[in-house]
Amino acid sequence: MFSYPVSLKFNITRAKALIESKRAEINIRTTKNGYTMESHPIKMNIDNEQFFDSIGIKSNRKQAEEIVQKGKQAVYEFMERKAEEKNALLGPHKMTIAEARSGRFIKNPQLFLEFIPDAKPEISWTEGYNDINYKKDDLDISWNPGSVNIEYVPYSVEISVDRWSDG
Repeated sequence: MFSYPVSLKFNITRAKALIESKRAEINIRTTKNGYTMESHPIKMNIDNEQFFDSIGIKSNRKQAEEIVQKGKQAVYEFMERKAEEKNALLGPHKMTIAEARSGRFIKNPQLFLEFIPDAKPEISWTEGYNDINYKKDDLDISWNPGSVNIEYVPYSVEISVDRWSDG
């Protein structure tokens, strides 16, 4: 039998399991909504026009109407007085200008005092109400379940012959 010296070299790589894992994540975002309330209070309506008229205090509208009416009446009285004065000066029983003018300044004013009003204020109201609304909170949920990646690297064996000797 023959023997030859041989140098053998073995390279052995072990098998590997490369494990990569990602954690599971959950994100929850809440948008608060809750209650909304809108109030519509009672509205009071107080009509004092007749009450004030009965004690001598006039509203702006009534004062304007009375002033217009007094202005019209003053024009009619002025025209009537001028016509009477002209007729008195020209008539059969002639008057002097002083006599015609003196008659218009003598007047008897009518005075009265009133302490108890004839009318009461009219009070009314419109009913109030509240609007109450509830809107539930909004949830935004994002979920990543995570993962595990496994990579298997198999073992390997390399055999190499380095030297041969001839003998």
